[in-house]
Amino acid sequence: MENSSPLITLCSLAQKALDQATNHLGQIRQSHTQAEEQLTMLLNYQREYRDKLNNTMTGGIAANTWQNYQQFIGTLEVAIDQHRRQLQQWDQRLNAAVNQWQDKQQRLNAYQTLQTRASEQQRSHENKMDQKQNDEFAQRSAYRKKML
Repeated sequence: MENSSPLITLCSLAQKALDQATNHLGQIRQSHTQAEEQLTMLLNYQREYRDKLNNTMTGGIAANTWQNYQQFIGTLEVAIDQHRRQLQQWDQRLNAAVNQWQDKQQRLNAYQTLQTRASEQQRSHENKMDQKQNDEFAQRSAYRKKML
């Protein structure tokens, strides 16, 4: 099993890299979810504010109040646009993190497959050696019986 120890080391390192990629992916997903929630909150707030403006306008509204509403809605729209861009960035980061995680997972699977093959070859070799020893023992035993 001595010649498979580098594979064990590689598997161990690949598992650590996969664990780190998994943690990173979890953090990215959490941040992505928070960004989505913030955008949803802003969109809901915008809708509520527009509804409030529409209700206020039915009873009449002063010019300065109208300007304040318009200015606030404009500011809110800028914030929504910024959050949409930020969410797009989080989408890209999430896709990159998923790709990185998949790469680490594939690498670990490859090393584990190589390690399994090496172990199977080693067991096969050991079984052949055991069989050879048993055959030699049986042959010697039969020779001894014949000589007696």
